Amino acid sequence: MTSRPSEQNDADYLLIGGGLQNALILLALAKRNPTATVLMLEQDQSLGGNHIWSFQALDLPVAARSWAAPVAEYTWPGYQLYFHQSSRWVGGTYSSLSSEHLERLLRQAEVDNPNIRIRTGARVRASDATSATLEDGTVLRGRLVIDARGPESRTGASGGGYQKFLGLECKLRRPAPITAPILMDTRCTQRNGFRFLYVLPFAPDRVLVEDTYFSNSPEIDADALRAPLVADAAAMGLDIERVLRTEVGVLPMPSRNVFNPQARGPIQGGYTGGWFNPGTGYSFAAAIRLAEHLSQTPIEQVFGPQWRGLVRRMRVQAVFFAFLNLLMFGFFHDAQRRKLMERFYLLPDPVIHRFFAMETTLADQWRILWVGAPWTPKGWARRPETQPPVTSE
Repeated sequence: MTSRPSEQNDADYLLIGGGLQNALILLALAKRNPTATVLMLEQDQSLGGNHIWSFQALDLPVAARSWAAPVAEYTWPGYQLYFHQSSRWVGGTYSSLSSEHLERLLRQAEVDNPNIRIRTGARVRASDATSATLEDGTVLRGRLVIDARGPESRTGASGGGYQKFLGLECKLRRPAPITAPILMDTRCTQRNGFRFLYVLPFAPDRVLVEDTYFSNSPEIDADALRAPLVADAAAMGLDIERVLRTEVGVLPMPSRNVFNPQARGPIQGGYTGGWFNPGTGYSFAAAIRLAEHLSQTPIEQVFGPQWRGLVRRMRVQAVFFAFLNLLMFGFFHDAQRRKLMERFYLLPDPVIHRFFAMETTLADQWRILWVGAPWTPKGWARRPETQPPVTSE
C-alpha cells in the first residue's frame, strides 16, 4: 500500500507520542500495512505512561478486531452499576488494558517488523506537516506526521467540566467478593460535583479501585483522597494488603465542540486533536477509528473522501456530547447531576453501548435528552456554587 520512504524522509509515518492513540496506529499499520515504515517518538523512557484504559462492546469496530483483539488484556461479560435507589447489570463485552501490556505489544511489533522503530527519550519541541524537531535540534521527517501528546497539551475544558480520578491498583489479603467490573457506584459520600467509585477485578487478589468525580473544577488533592478511598474499598469488602500502583488523572469534558480535524498535516491525534468522547472522557473508541482510517487508506489519500466522512460522523457525535456537558456542568448540580446519571443508565443496553462508542442515533439522542425532563425542577437553571478542591472529609 505504501512505498518505502525517500532518502529525505526518516519514515512514512512519524508518530509523536507513545500513548494509546499512536500505539493503536502503530499496531494497525503493523498488521494492515507491514511494508510502511513507522517511527514512534516518545519523550519518556517507557511507552504508554501510567494508565489503565477500558472500552465497551461497540468501541472496538468489527473491522478492527483482526488486529486489535490482542489489545484487550482483561475481558468481562458486562458490568454492574449501583445507585441510591436502583442498580442494574449492563451486558456486553467490557475490556481493559494497562500501559505495561500496551508497551509489550509495541515492543513485539518492533521486533517482528524491521520497518517499525521506536525511540524513547525523544522530546519533541515542534512539529509540522512533514517533520518533528527534537529539543536537541534534530529534525526528523515523515510523509505523514501524527502528533498525539496527551491531555496535558490541552488548555482548560472549553467551558465544560472535568472527569478527575484517583485510582489505586491493590493487592488483597483475601479474594475480592467482586468478579465483574463496577462501572459506577454512587452510594459513596457525594462531594465536589458527581462522585462515584469504579472497580476492576483483575484477579481474585488484585483490583483497581478508583475515586472518580464529574466536577466543574480540575483541582484534585490525591494525597488527601487516598485514605478515604481505602476506607471506601474496605466497605465494599476489599481487604487491601498494599497498593501496587497509583494513577491520578484529570480529563476534559468540554461544553463546546473541540473536534475540528483539518484536511492537512500534521494530524492532531488523541486528546490533543479532540479524538475522545466528550461525554465520558474515554478515548479508545475515537482513537481506534483514527487508527482504522490510517491503516486502510493509502498515505497519499489520507485526507480524501473517507477522511471527510469520518470527520463528519465524529463531529456530529462530539457536538451532541458537548451539548450534554453544557447541560450537566452548567445547569445540573449536586443531587440533580446524580439523578441525571441514574436515569441515563436505566436506558437499554444498546443505547448505552452506542453512547460510549460515539455512534448514537437520532432516536438515542432524543431518549438521552428526554430522561431529565420529568424530574427537572423549575429552578434547575441556577448557576453552580463555587466548589472547593477535592479533599477528604
